[in-house]
Amino acid sequence: AVVSTQSTGGQLNFLQKVLTKDETPQLQNLVVLPLMTSQVPDPTLDQLTEGRIPFLAPDALPNYLRTKLDLEIERKEGFVSSEVQRISEHSLQQQICDLNNLSESISEIIQTSRESLDEPPPPVRHHENDSKELIKLMSALETGKGLRVTNRRSAAR
Repeated sequence: AVVSTQSTGGQLNFLQKVLTKDETPQLQNLVVLPLMTSQVPDPTLDQLTEGRIPFLAPDALPNYLRTKLDLEIERKEGFVSSEVQRISEHSLQQQICDLNNLSESISEIIQTSRESLDEPPPPVRHHENDSKELIKLMSALETGKGLRVTNRRSAAR
């Protein structure tokens, strides 16, 4: 008999390593059950189950070994299966076509986005002309040079 939960966890770990190898295919269909339960946390078992089962408690062990779904889950699964059976084949084909069209359009959008990102940026404008124009504008504002006089009445019409 196994004395502690830690040794049980170690033995389960060893069994898992042995069963995952291809050398023992006849052992892969066997069920492994713990011989002893305990309330003491077992770090090996915790690590093996990725933190889902810290220890093998007697009251929780049946839930860990359960292979049948809960009644609520079975009801939901039955409802989903009946819904699937009620949908016609034509409707399913139409939904598949719609999803294919949607995925193709999304793929095209992504492709065009990638292409636009891959394009070189537009050439940088030289600011020499802009600075010359700015100097002319500033001098026109200061001195009135280069401004045209318009008749306000004709401009309002």
